[in-house]
Amino acid sequence: MTTTVAAGAFQRIASVDEVKETGLHTVQVNGHVIVLVHHEDEIYALDNRCPHMGFPLDRGSVQDGILTCHWHHARFDLCTGGSFDLWADDTPNFPVELRNGDVFVDVTPRQDPVEHQRRRLAVGLERNLSLVVAKAAITLVDEAGDALSPFAAGLEFGARYRMEGWGQGLTMLTCFQNLLPSLGAEDRARALAHGLAAVASDSAGSSPRFPVTPLPDGSPDLTTLKQWFRRFILVRDAEGAERCIITALRAGAGSQEMADILFSAATDFRYIDVGHPLDFTNKAFEALD
Repeated sequence: MTTTVAAGAFQRIASVDEVKETGLHTVQVNGHVIVLVHHEDEIYALDNRCPHMGFPLDRGSVQDGILTCHWHHARFDLCTGGSFDLWADDTPNFPVELRNGDVFVDVTPRQDPVEHQRRRLAVGLERNLSLVVAKAAITLVDEAGDALSPFAAGLEFGARYRMEGWGQGLTMLTCFQNLLPSLGAEDRARALAHGLAAVASDSAGSSPRFPVTPLPDGSPDLTTLKQWFRRFILVRDAEGAERCIITALRAGAGSQEMADILFSAATDFRYIDVGHPLDFTNKAFEALD
């Protein structure tokens, strides 16, 4: 049974007997549907839409203080709304007071949806959850008008958590980011979501990167570092090559100097790994721009 009441702070929305009668009782407050759950002599109030894909939680079941959605079996702690399944997200819960046989609930929102989706973007990247990434991109781009911070989050994640370094996922993310100014408003979140999901997929199962430190103070000049870098690339010595790059950056090398060092090695041969290093290097500089 669904009851409709007006908006406010703590307000009466049902009687205790009404909630006990069904165990799961829905109430509409100013267009917002919540579910009242009676369990072990307590009454809890949660958002009735499963945060995964919107299935009504009052169609679910309760056991041992856990509400289970019957569509994809996402599970929620009745007391806090917290989900045990990170792909589903927590569902908002609301404070409940019982007064003289009536149920009073405060449905005032208690979290910033934009900041919440920034946190969820991190979860989506870490767990390789494309739906979670897409929801975050939609909120951040369409509602907050922010395409730059999720792009930066994707760059940092891919660079930090993909042992092999720059790869297909980060290249795709940069390509999609470059396309945003040419896309209609309705397509921008979708493009960014595809790029971010590619980063998550490309990083899934990979060991994180542990950056090397620069050479000690008094290191050689950029010309020597460039020569060493090209040699290390030739013999496939990734750590030696990376240490030359880190040292050059510490020495104050700018974008032009770094481009000269990196592209010199990428173009030493007609073919290096079917040309990907040249493309990846180019996209890395585009991302930094």
